[in-house]
Amino acid sequence: MFLEEHCDDDELSGRIRDGAKAMSVARSMRVGLETNGELSSEEYTVEAAVLCLVLTNAVEVHDKDGRSLGVGVYDVAFSWVNHSCSPNASYRFCTASDSGGVLECRICPAATETGLGGIESESISSNSELQKSMPVIGSEACGPRIILRSLKGIQKSEEVLITYTDLLQPKVIRQSELRSKYRFSCCCKRCRAVPTTYIDRCLQEILILNLNCSNMASGDNFYGDNHVMEKLMDCLNDAIDDFLSFNNPKSCWEKLEILLSQDHVYVLLKPNGEKLYQLFRLHPLHHVSLHAYMTLASAYKVSESDLLALDPRSDKHQTEAFSMSRKSAAYSLLLASATQHLLECECSLIVPASNFWTTAGETLLSLVRSSAWNLFSRGRQIGEFSFLSCQMCGKCTLLDRFRDKKFTDCRDENAEFAEVTSQFLNCVTDITAKIWDFLVEDGGYLKVVKDPINFRWIGISMSSFTHATSPNASEKTGSGLEAENYYSELRVNLFLLGIHCLIYGVFLSSVCYSRHHALTSKVESLESILND
Repeated sequence: MFLEEHCDDDELSGRIRDGAKAMSVARSMRVGLETNGELSSEEYTVEAAVLCLVLTNAVEVHDKDGRSLGVGVYDVAFSWVNHSCSPNASYRFCTASDSGGVLECRICPAATETGLGGIESESISSNSELQKSMPVIGSEACGPRIILRSLKGIQKSEEVLITYTDLLQPKVIRQSELRSKYRFSCCCKRCRAVPTTYIDRCLQEILILNLNCSNMASGDNFYGDNHVMEKLMDCLNDAIDDFLSFNNPKSCWEKLEILLSQDHVYVLLKPNGEKLYQLFRLHPLHHVSLHAYMTLASAYKVSESDLLALDPRSDKHQTEAFSMSRKSAAYSLLLASATQHLLECECSLIVPASNFWTTAGETLLSLVRSSAWNLFSRGRQIGEFSFLSCQMCGKCTLLDRFRDKKFTDCRDENAEFAEVTSQFLNCVTDITAKIWDFLVEDGGYLKVVKDPINFRWIGISMSSFTHATSPNASEKTGSGLEAENYYSELRVNLFLLGIHCLIYGVFLSSVCYSRHHALTSKVESLESILND
């Protein structure tokens, strides 16, 4: 009776019923009761209710590095927080291992409340936190604590909302996922918007190549043809499987480069039966493109490590690995800036933006440290790169704020957020213009991207990108000292860009997760770099 009332999906209810029966039998056997396996529905009602509770309220638990630890079900103070595709709060986990202890993960009684802080509504980066204490048995902490924090100003009596899904997906996919996993259709402001919000248009935008009237399409017709979008998603998932399941990053990035670069064919059937063939490419802000950037950055990084592991002293392997490192840095930067562009109209994207800018900074600094730079100096030994020899940026206050740990020291935090972001974008736009041609020198889809920070170039016909080329380093430099100076300047600019990205990622993290959380791990490593 419980399943009939709470689950309208026959397949899902069947799986819950089978699982509940197995749990009930196991419980009976544990206490020494015999069972013939034939149970009435009343005998496994509790188990069915528990499984339904887990399915609808469990949250995937991650450590501070984003690795999954499993799932957890928290008390009503968190489990009853509703979903929105434009949430005003985010959550993170605090584990014993974060402070060097041993994480105890076990089934334990619900926590008792030791205080429930309110959420201030004055600014985007309210310092107050809504949190539950960790369950304690004896003197040991059991399981990770969850901390809920505001992202936007929340007015008195306004509902606190989080997201249950990936916000960098268009409405049709979010709705499908929420219906499948949680059995409801989202009616939040973003989903109800008419016309569709800018961010959702971008996430499903298609670039049409053979229409005279326009080179853009909303993507609605393409989503209406499930076969087209399923094909694109299958290509993406197939490449990701090569990487994650079959440990073949090379096959992964080859497939994704083709997916992003090639022309796709969409067949539109007219009422008179005539077939209209439309050529299209994925928009650079399409959700498939964004996931491809993320995967490519990781796949190229792994390919670099694999090459160096074979023979780190081989010039050939070093050169190929350096190429992989450049592409990884370029895709990391493109992903971060694309998300930043979307963040301007949906501030809840600050969470992925924080992660992407931090990763971009780390990847760029890794490129700066590469020993392969000597291969480009025409026989001259460049030597160890000194961070201290770099002139720090004098155009923004990011570094000063970081060193003084004053990311949120002014009264109007919204104004501070706007000021820091404006300064950051001005600086990275200037620096990126000096190094982008170098990062994309090895070609591929990245050649299409004229400016990873400013996306105004997207409105230009894609056909004009196809044969775009830029002079390579050998055409820009001579030999000897000239080459050494060229590459030394490149490294300085890459270093400055990496530092800006990393510090801005920490700044965004301080908004999402509080200064204490943001300044515990990433900042310590950055301080060691700056003090080397």
